[in-house]
Amino acid sequence: MLKRRLSEYFKFLKSLMRTNRLLLWGMWKLTKLPQPAITVFGGSRVPLEGKAAQDARKIGYMLAREGFSIITGGGPGIMDSANMGAIEYVSENLKFCKLNGEERCKPLFISAGINLIKLNKERTNPYVQDNIITGHFFARKWLLVRYSVGFVVFPGGFGTMDELFEIITLIQCNRMSKVPIVLMHKDYWAPLELWIRTRALENNLINPEDINIISITDSVEEAVNIITARSRTHAESVLQDETTKR
Repeated sequence: MLKRRLSEYFKFLKSLMRTNRLLLWGMWKLTKLPQPAITVFGGSRVPLEGKAAQDARKIGYMLAREGFSIITGGGPGIMDSANMGAIEYVSENLKFCKLNGEERCKPLFISAGINLIKLNKERTNPYVQDNIITGHFFARKWLLVRYSVGFVVFPGGFGTMDELFEIITLIQCNRMSKVPIVLMHKDYWAPLELWIRTRALENNLINPEDINIISITDSVEEAVNIITARSRTHAESVLQDETTKR
């Protein structure tokens, strides 16, 4: 009995050490990503020629232009498109520097992907400047959330819903600051919004203010404005709190 328990314990310990090693390495690599950073979530099966993917590409570009780094899950679909938009801004910025004769101009590092071993193996996202590999979903999600000051969520499946509701729960339970969460494409999210209002809220399973945790829009420009305004307000409040503590 004791031998079996010890075997299970050391087997788990070995797995834990490997997981922590990958997690710490991922944290180290993300520290070189310029802040602030925004994480973009969405389905890997979304076609690149579709509206959702094209909007993700625009948002990636516009947020990069506003000074944000872009983090995704490093896979295809929405993730591919958001990173593509960020890389387009990097290329444009580099071209501008060269035209103005700045010899020391270096490519910006603003596009990162956090992938999972054996996930999206069939297609690597070519638009991430650094593809950080993790061994478990919980480690991947932690890294996707830890260094972000806002989130843009496009249509997706179970994985996207899992990521969305985990962030909402962290904010609801005061385990995370009230950062902006923007859901793109009203038609897709309308049934979820209806369920929140007519089921969860009416049955007193959430508080009225919990509805304000998310914003839903069809407009790329509005999404960028929400992210920009609220993330800057959040950064200012954090700075004030740190000043007060001193």
